[in-house]
Amino acid sequence: MASLARWERALEPEDERGLIESAREGDSGAAETLLRSYEMLLFRTCRHLLPAGEDVEAAVQETMLRALRHLDHFSGQGSFGGWLAAIAVNYCRDRLRRRRLVPFVSLEVNDESESSPLAVVPSGEPSPERVAMAREAVRRLRREVAVLPRRQREVFALRFFAGLDLGGIAEALSVDVGTVKTHLHRAVQRVRSVVEEARP
Repeated sequence: MASLARWERALEPEDERGLIESAREGDSGAAETLLRSYEMLLFRTCRHLLPAGEDVEAAVQETMLRALRHLDHFSGQGSFGGWLAAIAVNYCRDRLRRRRLVPFVSLEVNDESESSPLAVVPSGEPSPERVAMAREAVRRLRREVAVLPRRQREVFALRFFAGLDLGGIAEALSVDVGTVKTHLHRAVQRVRSVVEEARP
């Protein structure tokens, strides 16, 4: 279902509910429309949780297949996007666990939400020097995100790459919002300090 031209289409809540019901009844067109509207969210989530070289398209496909198979398990209590993100996170964890790449670190609770450290990436006139510095900042950002402890990496990716709010992240990871804030704060502090070194 995933393609090179990924969709990112917001659905109205009523339309989404209708598509979910139709998909549950076996309407493949409704299922495709529903899942493709979240394709970019899934792509961003998997791309930033899996190491370089992993087949992100395959991860998105597998997430969509798992969602279809378990569509009856979606209670409708939280957001459908958060439910899909949870499936994607669990799939990525499973892949990493099998490869023994995940450091299991448990952290504590409580702090405020953060502004995006991506905002420190240089912008402005597209001079060759600024473009080179921006590329270096992005390279450092990706490298630092890749070595964050597992939960920090998941929270960071879901917030800044997949665009979920704090409640959606908490739902996707089955934790409380306070825990999300703590991991997000720690991840942002670590990533921001590295990226700021690359600023012009």
